[in-house]
Amino acid sequence: MRQRIAYFIKIYIFWILFFVIQKPLFMAWQYNILGNVRPIDWFLVPMHGLPLDLSVAAYVTVIYGLLLCASIWIRWEIISRIADVWTAIVLMVGIWIVLGDNGCFPSWGYHIDKDIFTYLSSPREAIACAPCWQWCLAFACFMLLFLSCGWIYSKFISMDIDNLSGSWLKKFGASFAMFGMTALLFLPIRGSVTVSTINTGRVYYSTNHMLNLAAVNPLFNLMESVSENTFDAQRYRYMSAEEADRLYKSLRASQGEPSEYLLRNNRPNVVLFVLESFSLNAWEAMPQLQRIASEGVFFDNVYANSYRTDRGVTAVLGAFPGCATASVMLTPSKSQQLPQVGQVMQENEYQLKFYYGGDEDFTNMRSYLTIGGFEQRVSDHSFPLTSRLSKWGVPDHILFDYACKDILKHNTVDKHFDVILSLSSHEPFEVAYRHYDDPYLNAIAYTDSCLGAFVDSLQHSPLWDSTLLVIMADHGYPFPKGVSNYEPRRYRIPLVFAGGAISQSKVITTLGSQIDWVPTLLHQMHIDAESFSFAKDILDTTNQEYAYYHFVDGFALLTDSTTTIYDAAVDRVLSAQPVDSQALRQAQAITQIVYTVCTGRVK
Repeated sequence: MRQRIAYFIKIYIFWILFFVIQKPLFMAWQYNILGNVRPIDWFLVPMHGLPLDLSVAAYVTVIYGLLLCASIWIRWEIISRIADVWTAIVLMVGIWIVLGDNGCFPSWGYHIDKDIFTYLSSPREAIACAPCWQWCLAFACFMLLFLSCGWIYSKFISMDIDNLSGSWLKKFGASFAMFGMTALLFLPIRGSVTVSTINTGRVYYSTNHMLNLAAVNPLFNLMESVSENTFDAQRYRYMSAEEADRLYKSLRASQGEPSEYLLRNNRPNVVLFVLESFSLNAWEAMPQLQRIASEGVFFDNVYANSYRTDRGVTAVLGAFPGCATASVMLTPSKSQQLPQVGQVMQENEYQLKFYYGGDEDFTNMRSYLTIGGFEQRVSDHSFPLTSRLSKWGVPDHILFDYACKDILKHNTVDKHFDVILSLSSHEPFEVAYRHYDDPYLNAIAYTDSCLGAFVDSLQHSPLWDSTLLVIMADHGYPFPKGVSNYEPRRYRIPLVFAGGAISQSKVITTLGSQIDWVPTLLHQMHIDAESFSFAKDILDTTNQEYAYYHFVDGFALLTDSTTTIYDAAVDRVLSAQPVDSQALRQAQAITQIVYTVCTGRVK
């Protein structure tokens, strides 16, 4: 029995150390974006992260405990082989998650969560996230870590245990004792004997949010994100529905009239560009967009509502700010209840078409577009194999050229609403273009050059005078390095109205959200926008200036006087003190209403 107890304790310690060592590995890997790290933090991060490591190690060790119980009745030779297989499986999964987490973190800004399964369900898109040399390096690191950990296990943990002999009563007693030890793992698994259970927020300790993230166990984070009820409105219920509605209304008046009209006619053809990861922080790499903006209307104080393309598309096409812990696009039962700008344009006799060089089934985009009225869609399968030159699909210069030629075929009688979603400025930023050493800036510059070529072609056509170009990003990007996932500058994006339909050029500095372009445009066209209840007309001066965005389990509200960033995981304001209590309550009200809409029927 002593051998079994010794094995049980050693295997639990083995897994604890496996997860603890991940902390300094993460800190070393992400050192250039951690910010101010003191020498003591190399000790504090693993120490504060220990509760999650104890919990995950306990989950894994439960299986060994049950196997040790079974070994009292079954030959150890059989049980040991099962234990070795279980060890190999957990090592493989654990190492791949650790490596994948470290690889994704610089661009994602958060630990991998359930969204990773979206990529894994589409192998081509998963492979496209990184260049081949990174996959080769990852495999080499995996083999090194797997073999090293396997050697430590076989050298110091794995052991021969004598088969227990004696009466049935003795074996039952030994089984009960071994099961009792296994049951004790319930304490670190739960993390508490009170009603409160362990969660990622338990390990937060620093005002440097990156150090808090470094303390999080990536496997625990993944399990938590998978197990949580992502559309649970109760999780984000901060007040009564009446109070939330009152606070939200205090931010904005009812839909009024814009302070000025920017269009030569109120029924232009509309071409909407949704540009992958076009952060305003990379403005230097967008000379063509700068030129276009100088000739049109540049909204230079606009913030994206989210951090991923699937959320960005629903923000752009649905004027819906989205949920911090879930994607509406991935749930058709939710998205079909929400209005889309395509539906409104279709009701006003516009012909709709969507252009994308990637897989339209990725993140359930096809269903969302179909619901929105985009029966005509161009995707990667619309092009020959020879044109699918990038890992994500068709490069932007081919897609934009195709879309331009197709749009130029439009007659001047029917009105058209065309949407073009780019993809070449997505990781791993591999483009046939060399202008910047930084791969992100270089990819942005490439797509920007494609945009310029498109506009030049359209400008020399009869359609130009009747065409409005709307150009914006799907989301921002953590550039320059070191920008946290919750910082406002990570979400600031360009929004441009241009084309021959624009009557004047100007810069508008009013603070707004990505979603606000919808009522702003519709009111310019004298079309009602009341159904888009989360968005406001940027040109309507009766509304208060504000922008709202969410990040992983958190949200922010920016006004002309304050910035309020709230981490819901730990119930803490991350923005500078003092806290504006009114702004915090307004941010909570918006979030509560968003989740209420997602869990109920839209009226």
